[in-house]
Amino acid sequence: MKVAVMTRILLAVSLLVLVLVGALYGPQINLKSAYFDHLDNTDVEHWLQQVPTLEIEVMAAADGPAAGYVANFLAPLNDYWSSLTIRYTDPTKYPDKVREYGIKARGEMVIHHQDNYFVLSSLSYETLFNGLQRLLNPPDGWVVMLDGFGSQSLSSDSTDGLGLWLSMIKQLNYSVAALRWQSDMTLPSEVKLIVLANPTQPISDEAFQWLQQQLNRGVNLWWLSNPESMAQQAQLSLLFDALPTDHAIREIPALNQYPKHTITQQFDYPTTWRGVVPFVSSGETVLMADDDQVFAASQNMNQSRLLVIGDSDFINNSLLRSGGNQALSLRMLDWLMHHDNRINMPDLSAQQTGLFLTAQQVVIISVVLLIAIPGLWLLGALMVIFNNSRRRQ
Repeated sequence: MKVAVMTRILLAVSLLVLVLVGALYGPQINLKSAYFDHLDNTDVEHWLQQVPTLEIEVMAAADGPAAGYVANFLAPLNDYWSSLTIRYTDPTKYPDKVREYGIKARGEMVIHHQDNYFVLSSLSYETLFNGLQRLLNPPDGWVVMLDGFGSQSLSSDSTDGLGLWLSMIKQLNYSVAALRWQSDMTLPSEVKLIVLANPTQPISDEAFQWLQQQLNRGVNLWWLSNPESMAQQAQLSLLFDALPTDHAIREIPALNQYPKHTITQQFDYPTTWRGVVPFVSSGETVLMADDDQVFAASQNMNQSRLLVIGDSDFINNSLLRSGGNQALSLRMLDWLMHHDNRINMPDLSAQQTGLFLTAQQVVIISVVLLIAIPGLWLLGALMVIFNNSRRRQ
């Protein structure tokens, strides 16, 4: 009996020693749970330090609980923004300001720069920084989702629709409109990007000429395609220089490696792709499968930028928040809008704690969990069996 007890104690001590040794000498795991934990590159820090003098008017009493939440939210900014003025306005005492700014809740902030401002209604650094980009660099330009031609649904109800993505970019202060193409359509000069959401019906000659006219006046084009539809779009394939190959269509549940491109600089999130159509293109490769099959490419045409993706489903309602899909789509959007200076800003739109492991850390954790710990328990079990057999003898 004493031998069995001592054996259990020995196993427990061995396990404790193993854990302590791993904690002291094993590679450190970087657990990132806050937006500013991700600001680990000089490009982002430099941009933050270049933000000019701002005044933030917090619509809350200075001694109220809402002011406390806002103060905690703004505290990390002090390390980057030395010229930041914060003042608190009690909305109950200034109803005229509530009406002027359209304030709906205590704690909302009005960000002032010179004679312009925008209202920040949520404690989100991502929304704040995107709002600042519009405030400091007006006008930002409009994104037009061109409906028609059997395009993918823009609804939030169906799993294949793009409604959640549309709602997301609106919340991030992009100006977005969904328009159905008409032969006499004239877009205002503020439109900077046209998105073709997987048109399944062949583009007519008239519509194709209209798209070429938009390119000639500097509008950017983003073609979201799918394996079932790219083969039907001969004219678009020529325009975007994307000729489908005969290779098999494939699902990519976790794409981890990305070619060198402005869009994917320092991007290391895995992305999910339902079914891609590889193509041949002389443009710059943006995304490529493991077997060197290109399924996303970009090119410049005078002042316009073109981007074609061989799987529009990566931002549909069911896959948008899968891995880094949403973050990658925002990088693509910024590149097409010529916002190269903010492509590399971290995206925390999922607002969840993330565990970021290197390949070495994954191997070590796998060895400990799958080999070392089970091995100790197996050794203990063998010792118990051996001791029991000796006692029976």
